[in-house]
Amino acid sequence: MKSLNQSNQRNLLWSLIVLGLLISNLAQAVYEPSQLSDPSRRWSVDVGISGGYDDNIYSHPANDPDKKSSASTTLNPRLFVNLPLDQTFLGLRYSYDWIYYWDRIGGEKFDQNHNADLIFSHRFNPRLQLDLTDNFRRGISPALTEIAPGVNRILQEQGNYFFNNLTATLTYNLTRVWTLSIYNSWEYWSYDNEGTVANPGPATQDRNIYSPGVGLNYLLSPATTLGVNLRLGIVDYDDPGPNNEKNSTSETAFLFLSHLFNPQISAQISAGGSVTEMGDNHSSSSPYASGSFTYRYAPNGTVSIGGSYFLYTTDQNGYRTSDTLASYLQFSHAITPKLTGRLGVTFIHSELNDPESGMPVGTPNPSEDSWRFNLGASYGFTRWLFGEANYEFTHGSGMGGGSYDRNRFWAGVRLTY
Repeated sequence: MKSLNQSNQRNLLWSLIVLGLLISNLAQAVYEPSQLSDPSRRWSVDVGISGGYDDNIYSHPANDPDKKSSASTTLNPRLFVNLPLDQTFLGLRYSYDWIYYWDRIGGEKFDQNHNADLIFSHRFNPRLQLDLTDNFRRGISPALTEIAPGVNRILQEQGNYFFNNLTATLTYNLTRVWTLSIYNSWEYWSYDNEGTVANPGPATQDRNIYSPGVGLNYLLSPATTLGVNLRLGIVDYDDPGPNNEKNSTSETAFLFLSHLFNPQISAQISAGGSVTEMGDNHSSSSPYASGSFTYRYAPNGTVSIGGSYFLYTTDQNGYRTSDTLASYLQFSHAITPKLTGRLGVTFIHSELNDPESGMPVGTPNPSEDSWRFNLGASYGFTRWLFGEANYEFTHGSGMGGGSYDRNRFWAGVRLTY
């Protein structure tokens, strides 16, 4: 009932926003911070249909006799909507994945993933701006989920789940060079499967995470920005365990630097530290760092690399936090006007910390690793018909099932309008 009430509150919030936009004065559309691939369009819809092969549909270890492969069929419709007004912008990005496994036995033969991103932005005046984003994910028998584009972590899901992240940022230009930002993020996880104290299940990981913060940036030059950020983190589990041990409060402080070397090269870096206080008065500290580098080496080619190191609340039963290193490489190149190739590599390493009270005394802190490599290409036959081909390799090792490898291939067509 708690989850239903929260969902109803979010639906009411966005209904009021949409209603306000519809009855407002439809001034000339001049404010559009996020454009579609065709700037002249206000909406776009497409659907992808593909067939493929998965050599390890349950992510089992290589020597597991229950390891299973299967051919698959995927349906992937997407919808993109922009509603720009004089000072207000509303955007919607929605996609649905339906993946049918021909040789899966037991339970449903298909996975489903719903991904919806809502964008709201309003400029009260040239100095004051409000931005709201809502990222919703629903996974039904999901195989592997990446919550944020560009990659901050890969999650091998434990079952059907809801995820929602609502972020609000209010930005005020104090002067020509000083900018103040006040923000808050609400992250919500809910799993369908129930668990008990004696036999923990995914439902014991249901939680809310609140992250209010403040940032102050200084424009050192037209190409360089310096900043300082202070952020509070509050983790609230539905089932926090004995002595409230899984709940936590953290304080993070970090410095920020971004620089535009030229129109083709940009970089940014953040560095600082965090202190986390668990509900049973146990504390942990960790450095915090992140950085990224983007090089547009040609009008038709871009390469980006990045990484981050942070302390995160883990889903792994028996442990409460993990020191996590996340890194990625993304490459895109238009080989011809119609043929585009893409390459992506992601690596996540986590050191599990803060064992729960039920763990044996002296238990060593284990680690988990996740690799993902994907290679893809698309070819534009016409303005509305594209061919697509992709290969993805995933490797996971550590707790929760040991080490496994997984290869997936799929190819098909995408119709767009």
